[in-house]
Amino acid sequence: MTEINVLPFLSAFALDMVSIVLLAFVFYYRRHKNRDMTIAIAIINVALFALAGALASFTLSLGVGFALFAVISIIRLRSDEAGWIEMAYLLTGLSVGLILGLPGYSLAVQSIYAAILVVAIFIIDHPKLLASARSKRMSLSVDFVETDTAVLATKVGEVIGKKIVQVEIKSINLMPASMKLDVKYSER
Repeated sequence: MTEINVLPFLSAFALDMVSIVLLAFVFYYRRHKNRDMTIAIAIINVALFALAGALASFTLSLGVGFALFAVISIIRLRSDEAGWIEMAYLLTGLSVGLILGLPGYSLAVQSIYAAILVVAIFIIDHPKLLASARSKRMSLSVDFVETDTAVLATKVGEVIGKKIVQVEIKSINLMPASMKLDVKYSER
């Protein structure tokens, strides 16, 4: 295990923070207004930065890294109920647990990594940083086929009793007639 060289570490962390602020907040959020994904992008970046730094200090096989990402991928694929924010918190929790569980680090080094993750999720998911979305999303299956998006939005609005902001067709089945939709709506 090697100790952290503080100045290069803080320089790399500062560069990572500037990069993720531009990517997630300035570019992605301003263009897409998807708070959940913005938080996930930022938190996953910070978590991976901390994990990479922590794991780089140990002689581990490449298989260990792939195994960690496989576990995270399986959790995401098997978690239909979990949204992006929940996945970001889960990744952060896994990362903190892994970092604090690695042998050989001094308590000071473990504290730095854990603090980076916990403070990052506190700041990035703070409601004053990104306002909650005025619209919500849902996946919806309907038992009809309509490809005219204006007509489709009207029909879906009547079905769910909400004002439809956007409807995206994910799949169409002709026998029996049905569609899977991604619906963005606001409360009436």
